[in-house]
Amino acid sequence: MKVVLNLAIAPSARERYGLYWALPATLLGVTGLAFLLLFTVRSFREYRAVQKSVAEHQGREDTLRAQEMALRKQLEEPESRRLLDDVQSVNALIEKKRISLTGLATDITDLMPEEVRLTGLALAPDGQELAVRFVITGKSEEAIESFLSDLEDSPHFKDVAIINQGFEEAGTPSELENIACAAHYLPGESEASGE
Repeated sequence: MKVVLNLAIAPSARERYGLYWALPATLLGVTGLAFLLLFTVRSFREYRAVQKSVAEHQGREDTLRAQEMALRKQLEEPESRRLLDDVQSVNALIEKKRISLTGLATDITDLMPEEVRLTGLALAPDGQELAVRFVITGKSEEAIESFLSDLEDSPHFKDVAIINQGFEEAGTPSELENIACAAHYLPGESEASGE
């Protein structure tokens, strides 16, 4: 009897179709590799653009810092410091709206008795303060003295001084006394003291 044995192993499905799938898998792998390569190149270009932009901004920042230091040195000079102090004081006055001719007139007329009238008013800066000159007319010396006393006690005025005083001519029906006064005006003092 003759027995024929086939000792060969039957090819599996992977072995049978491996050659067929090798080409599409290779193409897919090459496509994926190309995609990764393009993504890497694009990311590198974006990184370089961002790095260049950061370098430009740092350069501008260094230039501005150098300009700031030069300006600070210039501000430290006495003339510039004086100008800066003047500007800051003017800005502080503007911010607080301290200069108001109507407010000044109100502050003065609130202190006046009925026999006294305001006939002239002038306001001028005097260093860091405001100098006020005004002329009042009163029917009696007592009313004018009362006004001057109230003016000295007011928180809005300091350094009150009489500049000039005089009487109207004796032939007029009522003798009126004119007094020119000067004082330093302190607007906002009652608001500051009230807080």
